[in-house]
Amino acid sequence: MENRIENNLKSLSKTVLVNLPVDDKTYTLDEFVEMQEEWIDVESKKLRSKNFEVEGAVNDLIQTICSYQLDQHVEPISAEEIQKLSKYYNWSMYQALLFATKYSLNQMKERICGRRNDPKM
Repeated sequence: MENRIENNLKSLSKTVLVNLPVDDKTYTLDEFVEMQEEWIDVESKKLRSKNFEVEGAVNDLIQTICSYQLDQHVEPISAEEIQKLSKYYNWSMYQALLFATKYSLNQMKERICGRRNDPKM
């Protein structure tokens, strides 16, 4: 489950949502917008794919938990606990996307404004 859920969530959180060129070339607004649209198209497909992978893995995990044969003296897993597990991974997905968004915005801010702690000459 770690490969199917946790690694995909980590990968999602490290996704950069904007394409900030590293070269010193200047771009027109139209070129920059086109470059961003292409980047967003590719990255959104990756995000969607990772989301489906995580969703499928969580459903498989829930299915495995529900179908596991317990001893007769052990209480079965309640629907409420299953729902908590599902909500936890929904929250984890939200957090991964939030982190990716914050990281991307900070990258853009650093690129536009420069680093805060750069020594002034």
